[in-house]
Amino acid sequence: MTPASAMSSCLKLALLATTLAAPWRCALADPWVPAAGDGEVKPMIHLFEGNRAFPAGGFTSATVPASRQTSTQYRLTGVQGIGGGFSIEYDLRGARLRDLANVHHVPTPRVSSGLEDEEIGLNYGLMQRPAFEAYTTFNVLIPAGRSKAVPALGTGRWAAEPDFQAGLAGGWGYVTLLAGPRVFLDGNATQLRATLDLSVRVTHRISVIGELFAVKTLKQGAVIAPGAQGELYNLIRPAVGVSLQVTPRLRPFLLYEVNVAGEGLHAGSQVELGIALHY
Repeated sequence: MTPASAMSSCLKLALLATTLAAPWRCALADPWVPAAGDGEVKPMIHLFEGNRAFPAGGFTSATVPASRQTSTQYRLTGVQGIGGGFSIEYDLRGARLRDLANVHHVPTPRVSSGLEDEEIGLNYGLMQRPAFEAYTTFNVLIPAGRSKAVPALGTGRWAAEPDFQAGLAGGWGYVTLLAGPRVFLDGNATQLRATLDLSVRVTHRISVIGELFAVKTLKQGAVIAPGAQGELYNLIRPAVGVSLQVTPRLRPFLLYEVNVAGEGLHAGSQVELGIALHY
C-alpha cells in the first residue's frame, strides 16, 4: 500500500467517525469537549531521521550506532462532539518507513509502506469550566499495521487505553496533562503513557507551543530490542514549536521533536507540520 492510499484510508475512517457522530447533535456543550456537531481535525505530516539507537536492557540517554532510519508519517487526529458531554476522538496513521542496515557488510535498504495501528476513543467530560476541564477517555488501538513487515508498521495486537486529562486555560493560553495505561489484550505488555501540552500566546495570532511525551513499558514479554517498532519502547521526547492563528478556525503549526532518552527505538529528531481545522 502506498502512502497516498494509506492517507486516503485514514481520511475515509475519519469521515466515517464524523458521519456516525452527526445524528447525535444536541445542545451546545462547553469549550473543552466540543458541542454536538462541532469538532477539530488535524491533518499533519511527520518527518523522522536517526542513525543511532537507545541500547536494550535499560532506560538511558546514551546511544549506540544503529541502522539509518527515516520515516514519512501521514497522520490525521481529530475530535467530534456528539452531545451530552461526550465526544469521539481518533488518531489515524499511515507511513513509509525506510531502514538502511548492513547485511553481510552490504548496505541494504528495507522499506515498508501502508497503514499503521489506528486509534479511536470516546471522551466524557467530568468537569467543564471556561478555565478548567477534566475528562476521561476510553481508546481502542486497532492493529491495522503489518507487524511482520521489515521495518514493522504495527504491533499486530489489540490494546485498550483508558486515559484521564485535566487542563487549565486563560487569556495567556492553555496547559493540559493526559495520562493513562495502554494494556495489550494478549497480556504481553502494559505501558504507562503521558503527554503534557502547553500553548502560550505571544501575540494576537502567534502562540509558542510545547509538548513533553513520555512512555514507560511496565510489563513486557522480553527485552526490548533497539529499533523495535510497533509501540513497544520506553521514551522521553520533548518538542517545541509555533502556531499561527490565520482565522479563528484555521491554525497551522510546526513542531520540532527530539528523542532524548529511551530504550528499544532509534534516537533522532522529527519535524511535524500540520493544520488545526475547527468546525
